[in-house]
Amino acid sequence: MSQENRDRAASDRDVELSREDEGCVITARWRTGVASTAITGPDEVVIRVADKAAPEVRERGVTSAVLHRMGRQVDDMVAEFHVLPSVGAYQVMVRRYIEGRLTELAQVRGATAAGFESDLLTVFDDIARRGNPDPLGALATATGRQREALEQLLSVARERDDHDGHQV
Repeated sequence: MSQENRDRAASDRDVELSREDEGCVITARWRTGVASTAITGPDEVVIRVADKAAPEVRERGVTSAVLHRMGRQVDDMVAEFHVLPSVGAYQVMVRRYIEGRLTELAQVRGATAAGFESDLLTVFDDIARRGNPDPLGALATATGRQREALEQLLSVARERDDHDGHQV
């Protein structure tokens, strides 16, 4: 975390970042009274139809397609808030790497369900070794799974490795 963000995180004021995307506005807010060096998402996200939105956007409103697009915007704002390298491009690069690596590992094991947890652990360990500041978050974004679910799957993989006599 940069010194500027540490100073910002040590203050008691909220930090707000906004983006407009295809007629919708997304605003992310961090309550920064608690200083942390961890990569954290916002405490609050608000999505609304922009005042100047086209009539068809106003008619549809905030749909699941809008929510999906806005997920990428939240990723960009988190990166901006924490001053991560190449806001947006970095997350896309990591996500594509994770998706490709998981596909490659699935093909090697025959794409059966057994072994998926080990594949996740392999990729998690790989991106952590490469210095990713939030490997669990990157894995969650790439797979569309919740952090808690991934933590359970990674725990299962670690237990299996331990029981199989592999190093954890």
